[in-house]
Amino acid sequence: MFERLYELKSEVEIMLLQLGKDNLRENFTDENFTFYFAYLVDIFETINNLNLKLQGRNTNIITAKDSINSFLEKIQLWKRRVNKETPNFSSFRRLNELISDEEKSICLAGLKSIVIDHLDCLTDEFMRYFPDFSNESWKYTLTSCPFSANVDTLPDTFQEQAIELKNDSRAKIDFNSGSSLEEFWVKYQPIYPEISNEALQVLVQFSSTYLCESGFSSLAIIKTKHRNRLDVESDLRCSLSNIEPNFKKLSKEKCCQPSH
Repeated sequence: MFERLYELKSEVEIMLLQLGKDNLRENFTDENFTFYFAYLVDIFETINNLNLKLQGRNTNIITAKDSINSFLEKIQLWKRRVNKETPNFSSFRRLNELISDEEKSICLAGLKSIVIDHLDCLTDEFMRYFPDFSNESWKYTLTSCPFSANVDTLPDTFQEQAIELKNDSRAKIDFNSGSSLEEFWVKYQPIYPEISNEALQVLVQFSSTYLCESGFSSLAIIKTKHRNRLDVESDLRCSLSNIEPNFKKLSKEKCCQPSH
């Protein structure tokens, strides 16, 4: 929405002039407001991109944690660039396009402090909203990198089994074959139950509300006012499952049923 409004700011200015909304129109003609607006569009775009990375069927708490840590590190990079003696706004595409060489020394001192203060607030908010997993880091390391994890950092009850797994050449091949973490740990749960259970407890956690939202979306499509008495349990299971039905086999079995 912000991006579209920014692209149409000239047209919006004309519309506000025709409607007699002088107070609003003055904002669109103010240079400082235009700079702030461009920065706002850029920062919302980065947050939207982060939001997309946190969604999807194959997202787990480890991939979500990696995306959050990456975003927080980018914020520190942006701050270092902006905080230079000659501010560097190249991280914010639209804002950087507005700033010409002649304007930099004149009007960017206030913009520099505003951007840095906002990035500090954004960092604090992310640190508040997303918990710190450093006290359980061995669990995430073991789950995502079992063959490079430092055994000495693991609890005593897991160390010997972790050594057995690290020296299991077949398991290493399976891990590097491209299968998901969930598939790998489920496969080796009977062989290495203790560390597998610990890993699966990490992977089973909901990292976002994506699955719930997709379930509600499917339910809204299936159960309409024309089918409000429908028992949707079986239909919803088919809709949310990623298993593709064997239609040929089902059709063949249906055709082979005796008629009455």
